[in-house]
Amino acid sequence: MENLDEYQKSRQAAAERRRLARKDTRMARPGKRRGSCLLRLFILLLFLAALAAGLGWFGFNLVTAKYSKYAEEFNLEDINNLDHPCIIYDRNQEEIGRIYDENRSYVTYDKISENMINALVAQEDKTFWTHHGYDPMGIARAAKETLSNRGQANQGASTITQQLARNAYDLEDRVKAMGGSRWERKIVEIFLARRIEDKYDKRQIMEFYLNRVCFGRGFYGIRSASLGYYGKEPADLSVKEAASIAALIKNPENYNPIKNPELNRRWRNDVLDRMERSGMLTHDQVEQIKPEPLDLNPKPLRRNVSFLHTLIQQKAIDIFQDPKRGEEIIKSRGIKIYTTIDRRTQEAAELALKEQLEKVEQHEGYSHVRYNETSDPRCQQHRYIDGAVFVVDNKTGGTLAYVGGRGFDRDNFDIIESGRRPLGTAMLPFLYLCAFDNGYTPCSRLLDDAMDNRLAGIGGSEGVLGEWGMEVGKGRYLDSITARQGLEWSKIAASARLGITLCSNPERGAKCFVETLEKAGITPPQRIASSTEAKPQFYPRAFLGAEPASLKEVTMAYTMFPNTGRRPIGSYVISKITDSAGKILWENPLAVSHKMASSTSPCNAYRIHNILRESMEKGSAQRVRPYLPDNFNGAVKTGTNYDFSDTAAFAYTSALTCGVWVGYLNDHQPIYAEAFASDTCAPILGKVLAATRESGFKDVPVRRPADTEEVEICRMSGQVATNFCFESVMRDGKPTYVRPTYLEYFPKGDMTLGICPVHGDGSPSLMDFLDMSAGQMNSTHVLPVLPVLPKGKVLTGTDPYGADTEFQPRYTCPEDLGDAASSAEGVDTVEDPEEPAGPKVDSTIELPPPPTLRNLPLLPLEI
Repeated sequence: MENLDEYQKSRQAAAERRRLARKDTRMARPGKRRGSCLLRLFILLLFLAALAAGLGWFGFNLVTAKYSKYAEEFNLEDINNLDHPCIIYDRNQEEIGRIYDENRSYVTYDKISENMINALVAQEDKTFWTHHGYDPMGIARAAKETLSNRGQANQGASTITQQLARNAYDLEDRVKAMGGSRWERKIVEIFLARRIEDKYDKRQIMEFYLNRVCFGRGFYGIRSASLGYYGKEPADLSVKEAASIAALIKNPENYNPIKNPELNRRWRNDVLDRMERSGMLTHDQVEQIKPEPLDLNPKPLRRNVSFLHTLIQQKAIDIFQDPKRGEEIIKSRGIKIYTTIDRRTQEAAELALKEQLEKVEQHEGYSHVRYNETSDPRCQQHRYIDGAVFVVDNKTGGTLAYVGGRGFDRDNFDIIESGRRPLGTAMLPFLYLCAFDNGYTPCSRLLDDAMDNRLAGIGGSEGVLGEWGMEVGKGRYLDSITARQGLEWSKIAASARLGITLCSNPERGAKCFVETLEKAGITPPQRIASSTEAKPQFYPRAFLGAEPASLKEVTMAYTMFPNTGRRPIGSYVISKITDSAGKILWENPLAVSHKMASSTSPCNAYRIHNILRESMEKGSAQRVRPYLPDNFNGAVKTGTNYDFSDTAAFAYTSALTCGVWVGYLNDHQPIYAEAFASDTCAPILGKVLAATRESGFKDVPVRRPADTEEVEICRMSGQVATNFCFESVMRDGKPTYVRPTYLEYFPKGDMTLGICPVHGDGSPSLMDFLDMSAGQMNSTHVLPVLPVLPKGKVLTGTDPYGADTEFQPRYTCPEDLGDAASSAEGVDTVEDPEEPAGPKVDSTIELPPPPTLRNLPLLPLEI
């Protein structure tokens, strides 16, 4: 107990001492006590603030958790998944067009002008290089503006990174679809912008943004806008040009410099002021630029809405089979389509057709609605004159030029792909080819006489069938002509009779004509309803080209003539398709195999070719010759329909074939009186062929097939000439002997034609014993025989036939005769361009007055 009492007393004493010590301390240092209280208060407030911040942060995270989580769902690898346009290339890998929903061409950061970067930063996000995706101060300013304007936002707070997030992932529509508000979308933008800043550096973000943003007029991305407004690459943009483009971002359509140049200039100057405030430009620089004009120079990346590009797009979609998927791939995946088109030829064809149709509309006799008279109801009904041009490669069938009509924006009906029009006498080569395939030869005789129009079934009118195929004002009949002359001059009545004869087979009807067309790849015309497929019958007008035909099919059919009987199995325009990296997605089998189909024998194809060549020199196509390039080695066939409402022309070289049509789609009146194809189509042909030469397409002579030989034919009998085939004619007032022959083409060894019965039976003659080759004899056309001349007057009275001549020797010895034979020039038959070629009749030769008997000469007999 004592110990306990002592222990308690000691504890009390210690407590009293501590109390006295504290009392003394307070009395001695009153300031320290107040400091201690403040410290405790600060600690308490700090604790409360931390607690509030923690609770606020917890609450913020609780409220925004769903937005943050939603922002985490986006794959940042997809941030630059742009709708890349499909690029179309020609045969030389030159860009000729684009297919897209958004006109865009990607460009890397290092190929963008620093002026453009500065203008964009000054205009849209001056803290871009320092913030982490969003700008708190900018958000505060925007909130203040919104509150002061009663909820109406007059100032944006989105950084470039936020705008990229919104555009790349379509946040506006996504959040709206979820029922979210504008502010909720902003929160998602902030979270997504922070993620973007964590993954990509500033230069990458700027590159992504400038290649995605819309700059108005359908220009997406800086390169599209730079070319579209100022015709230069982004790396070459000046300060004023960059400021003009940067001003577009706030209102791309309304501020664009082409639509509203003055408004764009004002906003451009506002961007310049911002650049000055940001220290990017000096005041003097800004003041110097502000008065300057915009200086626009639009050279946009072409979307190319045309017949050609629509065809390419549709063919590409068909390749991918699923139309919806195919269209999506073409317009957004950046694929590359390589075509067979030759850009230079395509542009020449488009321009030539446009200029020629305008020229036709200015012709004195033209009375139809014109293309530019858009207010006329007839123009809206497509009753203006139209045309088409189609060019193909002879060996591959690849399309080199494709102009499906006059104006795609006016009417997108494709004449080449979908149209069928009467091609007139351009169809005659296939009638004559049918004849040659069925036993006729170019020497076969045809009746060329007047024919009842009702028999031909053209137009249903009575009267005599006209001779419009000759393409002269007044054609005439020649009674009897060869098949060569019939095609050479596009004789209508003779050709109609030929067709009737060919198709009069009691068992097969016109089956031979159908077979010829089908082998050529041409869809036969509609047969008479009462006939059968096994024994088809046609009105004679079908043989004359008065029935509708496809320009595409007929152009392809003409390739058989330079190919000596073979043609490509089909035409195509797309050779291959690759992805953006160059990996081949599809390759056209036709572009690899170049398969050909046999349409006729090489000899018959060459016969037609040779006749068409002659037609340019002295037949119905001779008026086309001035439009053709120099040293043209191909051939041309014009085609005029009976009512002059449709004209066509086809030309080919050894490398390519071109088809042209000019006429009306919805009208059947003459273009103008006597509107021949040599007037309407020939100028287009000439310009297109000239362009193909500039593009490097060779034009070499078509070689005679190995199975074909030249045969000399006597004009008088139409059979193989003998050494006795000579005729006496007067030339330059002197009697001469000429060899009335020409060269024709037959299969080697063909002896069916027979020997000329008019001039002899083929027995040996003096020419067989001369020291001259047959080639030399035929090339010189001089019979190297000294004539036996009278020594004196042999007639009494008048001499109406020039039997007596003056004696003026040309040769003094046989050697002179040999020299003359080797150097004499050939005597060519000169054809009247207004008259068809035909046999020369002696009665048409005008005889000179009878000469005297003095000085009778020795004359060579010219052949």
